[in-house]
Amino acid sequence: MNGEEDLELNRIRQEAVASINGLISVNGLTSVNGLIGVNGLTSVNGLTSVNGLVSVNGLTSVNGLTSVNGLSVDCTGKTAGVSCTGEPDGLMSNSKGLMSSDAGIATAKYMIRCALPAGSSLRVKDYTGGVVTLSGEMGLAPTWKDSKCDTACQEKISACLMAFTNGDGAHVDVELAAPFTLGASHTYKYQESAFYGNLFQQNPKAFYCVGKDYAISGLFITNLETRACKGYNAQNGTCPYVRAGYCGGAFSINFLDTILNDNRCDFGFLSDTATGCKEPLAGLLSPSWKYPITTFRKVQQ
Repeated sequence: MNGEEDLELNRIRQEAVASINGLISVNGLTSVNGLIGVNGLTSVNGLTSVNGLVSVNGLTSVNGLTSVNGLSVDCTGKTAGVSCTGEPDGLMSNSKGLMSSDAGIATAKYMIRCALPAGSSLRVKDYTGGVVTLSGEMGLAPTWKDSKCDTACQEKISACLMAFTNGDGAHVDVELAAPFTLGASHTYKYQESAFYGNLFQQNPKAFYCVGKDYAISGLFITNLETRACKGYNAQNGTCPYVRAGYCGGAFSINFLDTILNDNRCDFGFLSDTATGCKEPLAGLLSPSWKYPITTFRKVQQ
């Protein structure tokens, strides 16, 4: 986890509830890591770990975020040990799950930002026993807070986490767009990529394709590869994401290559936001992943 994340985590641990319903003001819409875009979600990515999401029994706890022995698990607006337990289990567990390490907490923060809408949050204990506030912003899966995360939920959250990931930890301005919830419009000019897959299943699948504004030059593809995989490859030589090909048509002189590697995604009419994407070597088959998130950059570098 980089220095900025450390400072942000320390602020979360040290600050008391700073606004109504327990939302911490430093994670507001105008903060460095906030979502500040109009007609599309703009953010600064820097998540460096999304591996290990193999259970969807996370936000809902054993009995949902309703009660354990009569007390709420979620401590938003409540007092830990008095009107709530603050003790997460499953994916969010503070002994075996995401809340059991600083890197896991960073992932949990992004996950909740993706899942819950602005104004909604979770307050649960981490491995130190301190209560951490995890604030929502995007609202891709709001019902996950009180029910199970189905396949659609899993794919949406997976795409969101992948879009935020930066293997080397260097922050890059990106804008997220999708035909669901986020909206297909965007203000940033350059289509970088589309991310899709499912990180929650037993054998996680994670794909990305090269956007049209990064397919035109090997230099620009390198910029995308640096964000998607460089840091992971530097660590152990294994990137968790598979490059599926080009999101649109790159039109190779090799017809077979064009069939297998171009047009990985479908797009809406007069839109460059993906509506569905395919795995590598899927040929002319219809897209099998229905919830991709397309990323755009303000500059190509």
